[in-house]
Amino acid sequence: MKRKKYRLYEGFRVATLLTFVSGYIDAYTFHTQGQRFAAVQTGNLIYFAMALAEQNWVRVFDYAVPLLVFSFGQWFNYAIRRHITVSNLRWHAFGSHMMLIILVLTALTANHLPPTLTITGLSFFASIQVDTFKRLRGAPYGNVMMTGNIKNAAHLLSKGFLEKNRQFKKEGLLVYGVILSFVVGIIISTYVTSHFEEYALYLAIIPVLLLNYWLINEKEGPHPQK
Repeated sequence: MKRKKYRLYEGFRVATLLTFVSGYIDAYTFHTQGQRFAAVQTGNLIYFAMALAEQNWVRVFDYAVPLLVFSFGQWFNYAIRRHITVSNLRWHAFGSHMMLIILVLTALTANHLPPTLTITGLSFFASIQVDTFKRLRGAPYGNVMMTGNIKNAAHLLSKGFLEKNRQFKKEGLLVYGVILSFVVGIIISTYVTSHFEEYALYLAIIPVLLLNYWLINEKEGPHPQK
């Protein structure tokens, strides 16, 4: 069977790298930024609602910040993407450059500025990431929140076994692969953060640098995916 070809940014290695970064950063913010998440906004919304019920207005504000910043990131991404598309620039490479700049600036200032500014930077980073990288080998997936991935992986694998379809099995296993990468990111972040606290954010720069390197050196046109 002829292998399908996709752009590098839809590849499995890019997807696993991105989910690793998401897991790492969310575990980092949970441990160092007052049990808040940069990307998993469902978690922030739950804590926000609980704080409302308890009339704990300080915590209401704390959880409102990442929710609002993440939402603003979607508006920003849409506006800037229209300009980039018209200018014929490569959107995914440009998006990865923005992610790197935001992450480096946040890491440099995390130990010197209030937590609200750190969670602001990382929520904005996550919003750009989720809106820039949306597909795994042509199929939609989530690289910052795993609920949809868990559902899709189980559905594809079940469908593959029941219909004896190898392609569905393969797709299901790929999605489980990105879920595993997310978990690994959380585990490593928990360990590193327990030792280095806010300085642990520097480690997340390495995979984002690698992502930028891949996209800068990508040849034009689709190619077989790894």
